[in-house]
Amino acid sequence: METAELRPLSLGELLDRTFTVYRNHFWVFVGIMAIPASFGIPVNYLVLTFQGSMLFAGRPTLAPTPGLLLGFAAGIFAFVILLILVQSIALAAVTHAVSEAYLGRRSTVRDSYRSIQGKFWRLMGVILTIAIRMMGLLLLVFVAIAGIGGVLIAGAAAAGGQAVVAAATVLLVLLVYISGAVAFIYLALRYAVSIPALMLENLGALAAVRRSVQLTRGRRGHIFIAFLLAAIIGYVGLIVFQAPFSIATMVALLRNHHLPAWLALSTSVFGALGATVTGSVYMIVLVLCYYDTRIRKEAFDLQFMMASLDRPSPATGTVPSA
Repeated sequence: METAELRPLSLGELLDRTFTVYRNHFWVFVGIMAIPASFGIPVNYLVLTFQGSMLFAGRPTLAPTPGLLLGFAAGIFAFVILLILVQSIALAAVTHAVSEAYLGRRSTVRDSYRSIQGKFWRLMGVILTIAIRMMGLLLLVFVAIAGIGGVLIAGAAAAGGQAVVAAATVLLVLLVYISGAVAFIYLALRYAVSIPALMLENLGALAAVRRSVQLTRGRRGHIFIAFLLAAIIGYVGLIVFQAPFSIATMVALLRNHHLPAWLALSTSVFGALGATVTGSVYMIVLVLCYYDTRIRKEAFDLQFMMASLDRPSPATGTVPSA
């Protein structure tokens, strides 16, 4: 295979190369994403079924009880944790596949997942480290804003008038939401290439996180725009697969107050199919952003060229490090 041209990429070139890699290795990426996408089928089916049952609240046998709602919320939370783990493993596999394609070598779905062997627990360490840091910062933001908001609401209550208190409460909720979103995006950009750094440089968990912070410094706006555009494109592709069934679901619920099991299952399956086909796009962008930052900051293109001249072609599954 021909090695991709290693050089700094503009935003348009980055997206163009993303879809070139995706198109040339379509079935590899589809095979990688089929595993995490399949996890969403039973959960989406249960969510759709539960939403349908909410319309029968007047019937005692189907009325959602507080215990049922709490159990449903706990199940969704557990699924989100599982989905994060599975998506992270898929990102690690995509990292290997993109690296092999980017550096002129061929890979398979099996090779991509096998590349995680020996790095699995470090991968879990990266996920845990990032999760702890993000939750810690978000908690600090929420506590600080809640303290300020409490003072504002107390002052509004002392001044009198329910309208003032209501306005202060709404302002507090908006402030918490916006601040939390900004903090989440900021941290996500700092740690955006942690998994590629772990996989391609064989680092430890903490070292991979620090490496991501170092590489993304000064490039986070570029990474954010590239990731956002790729995510939008991927989401549009998902809608194409799922939209007809989603419309049929809404019509069935509004007209008949009942969601047939086959329709809930079809919606879930085609949603998973859309995620399988388009879910790897934003992951490819992250890996290419990793290479782009190394080329810009560390002249990785020259290092790779010198390594290629100084030694034979590396065996399949290896990546020259800086």
